[in-house]
Amino acid sequence: MSRWRDAIVLQWSALLAVLVGLPWFRPGYVLSYDMVWVPHLALDRDDLWGLGSALPRAVPSDAVVALLGAAIDPQVVQRLVLLGALVLAGVGGARLVPTLGTTGRLAAATLAVWNPYVLERLAIGQWPMLLGYAGLLWLVGELRRDDPRPRVVVLALAGAALTPAGGVMGLVAGVLAGRRFGYLRVVVLAVVLNAPWVVTSVLRGPVDADPLGVTAFALRAEGALGHVGTALSLGGIWNGDVVPDGRGTGLSLVLTVVLWAVALGGLVVLARTDRPTLVTLAPVAVVGLVVALLGWAAPELVEDLVRRAGTVALLRDGSRYLALVAPLVVAAFAVGVDALVRVHARRRLAAVPAVAGVLLPLALLPALANGIGGRLEPVRYPASWETARELVARSQVRGDLLVLPFTAYRAPAWNDGRPVLDPAGRYFDRTTLTDDRLVVGGRTVAGEDRKAAQVRQALRSRDVPRALARLGVGLVVLDTTAPDADRAARQVRGLQRVGGTDLRVLAVRDARVRQVDDTDRLATTAAWGVWGVAVVVALAATAGAAVGAVRVRRPRPRA
Repeated sequence: MSRWRDAIVLQWSALLAVLVGLPWFRPGYVLSYDMVWVPHLALDRDDLWGLGSALPRAVPSDAVVALLGAAIDPQVVQRLVLLGALVLAGVGGARLVPTLGTTGRLAAATLAVWNPYVLERLAIGQWPMLLGYAGLLWLVGELRRDDPRPRVVVLALAGAALTPAGGVMGLVAGVLAGRRFGYLRVVVLAVVLNAPWVVTSVLRGPVDADPLGVTAFALRAEGALGHVGTALSLGGIWNGDVVPDGRGTGLSLVLTVVLWAVALGGLVVLARTDRPTLVTLAPVAVVGLVVALLGWAAPELVEDLVRRAGTVALLRDGSRYLALVAPLVVAAFAVGVDALVRVHARRRLAAVPAVAGVLLPLALLPALANGIGGRLEPVRYPASWETARELVARSQVRGDLLVLPFTAYRAPAWNDGRPVLDPAGRYFDRTTLTDDRLVVGGRTVAGEDRKAAQVRQALRSRDVPRALARLGVGLVVLDTTAPDADRAARQVRGLQRVGGTDLRVLAVRDARVRQVDDTDRLATTAAWGVWGVAVVVALAATAGAAVGAVRVRRPRPRA
C-alpha cells in the first residue's frame, strides 16, 4: 500500500510540473530575469569556479550546469532542472506527512508545488532557489524520521547549497531539525557542501555591500494580506513586476483565508497527535519568518549590520527565506485536509473535502499554469550570437571579455521584450565582465564586484582602450541592438574590429592578463574536491539502494 501511495504522489507531482511547464516542451531556452541558459557554458572559465572578481552568487550552480551540459544538450538540462525541481518539491512535500492517507499526501504535494513562492522564484528566474526549496523539503522530511539516511541528507543539503543563501538555509534547517541525525554531523556536512562558495568568498576578501539593498529587496506586501499575511502565504518577492495579476484580489484573499483555516486545524491536530513533527518543523518556520520580515520590520538594524559586515547582505531579499516556512505550512495544510476527510467519511462525504483540499492551491493561484500564463516561453538565440561566439573562440587576443552597453539586464526583442540578466555574461568561453548594479524603484543598488567598478571608471576616462588594457580586458562585445548602444560605441572608438553584426567583437591591444594566484586555485580545487566526493558518494549510495529495492521487489521464480 505504501509503495502504491508513493507512486500516486510521484505521478501527481509530475502532472503538476507538466501543467506549470507546458511551454517548456518546445525547443529553445527559457530566459527570464536571473534565469540565463546558454548553448555552451565553458568549463575553463575562472569565474565559473568562483575565481572571478564578482561574488560567487552562482557557485556551485553554474558549474553543475556546465558539467551536465558537457554531456547532455543544455536545452534538455534546463527542462530536467526546472521540471525536476517541481517534481522533487511535490514528493518532498508529501514526505513531510508519511503517515497520512493518500488524500493528505496529495494535498501536501499540491501545495508544495503550487504556491506563491514557487511562482515568484520561477518568474524571477531563480532556478537554484527552486532546487534549494525542494532540497529543504526533503531535508526536513528526512530529519523528522527516527533513522535519517545520510545519503538523503547529503543530497538535500547539496541541493540547498546551490546558492549561498540556500546553503545558509540548509544549515539552519539542519541544525534546528537535526537532533536525531546529530548536530555535529549536520554542521560538518553543511560545511563540506557549502565549501565551494565559502572558500572563494574568503579568498575574495571583505564584501562591501550597499545598505540601500535592505529596503530595496525587503519583503513586499501583496494586496490586503499585509506584510505578515503575505509572508504566511509564502509570497512577497521584492520585484512586483514578476507577480501576475490576481494576487491580493478579493477572491485570492478569501481562498487564502480558507487555506489558513485548514492549516490551523492541521496544527491543532499535529499538537495533539504528532508533537515530534511539530517540534521539528516549527522552529525552522519561525526562524524563516523572522528573517523574511527583518528587512521590512527592522531595516535600520539590518542596514547597520550590512555596514559592519557585508556578508550580512545574504539576508537581503527576505522573501526567499520563506522556503524555511514552507515545510510547516505544507504539513499543517495536509494534516488539516486529512482530518476533514476523516470527519466527513462517517457521512460518506469524504470526496468533497478530498477534492476541494487537493485542488484549493490550484484555485488560489491559477496564474502558475502554462509557464505563468505564457511568461516563460522558450526562445532561440539569434544567429549573430553564434557568430560572435565563434569569433571570440578563434581570437588569439588574451584577457577578459567586456560586454557593452555596461548594464546588468537586457530586454531584447528576440526574447519578446522580457527582461533577462545579460546572457552575454555566460555565453562566451572566457571570463566576462558585466555590470552588477541593480535599479530598483528608481534607486540604484551598488554592486560588489570591484572590477566592475573599475570598468565603469575606465569607460569614463580619456583613453578608454588603454584603461581597459590595464584592467586585463582583451575583447569587447558591443550589443548594437541594445538601448544606449551608440554611446557605448563612442566609448570604445578606436578599438580594432574583429567582426560581427548585432554583436560586434572588438579587440583591445596589450591587455595585462590577470593570473589567478596558485594558492587560491589550490584552495578552490580542494573545496570543489571535497564537495564532489560527498555528492558522488551520496549519488552512488542512492543508486545502490535503488538497485537493491528493485531486486527485492522482483518475484523469485518457483522451484
